Amino acid sequence: MKDAVVAFRQKQIILPEELVKVESRNISTVKPEKSDLQMIIYYDSLECSSCKVSHLKEMQYLYELSDKLPMLEVYTIFSPRQQEYDQTMVDLMMLNYPYPIYVDKVGSFQRNNHDLPKDKRFHSFLLDKTGHPVFVGNPTASDKLWDLFLKVLDNLQENDGVYIDVLK
Repeated sequence: MKDAVVAFRQKQIILPEELVKVESRNISTVKPEKSDLQMIIYYDSLECSSCKVSHLKEMQYLYELSDKLPMLEVYTIFSPRQQEYDQTMVDLMMLNYPYPIYVDKVGSFQRNNHDLPKDKRFHSFLLDKTGHPVFVGNPTASDKLWDLFLKVLDNLQENDGVYIDVLK
């Protein structure tokens, strides 16, 4: 696992040129804005989008943190199968979530990042300002991950968005 994380951290992640943004009950097509730090939570077409939508409230602390840190943007991206797109949009509208959720209607995220590991633990990660993963995992999954995530964020803030590995 450690080798996989090291290899993944060498990759540069590219966001799609266009995503469908759902915020509250508003829908728009947007080009993701570049921010110094980007937390990506990606749900691919193999995951049950309806199931994941029902658990979005668990991400609230992450979004609240991004409200306090202007350099941090959270991108929760769903990439449902074409036949599940309409239901995913209905689920998101019914949820009326107050934070932006993105839908990759055409699967651009996977195409742009074709070497993204299949292991779903690698589908949540924090990017530094160069677009490289510096933290892998969903920080809301446990207190230990949350604490580690905050330490990585502190490191990034102190170093202008570039992670300085103190363990080297």
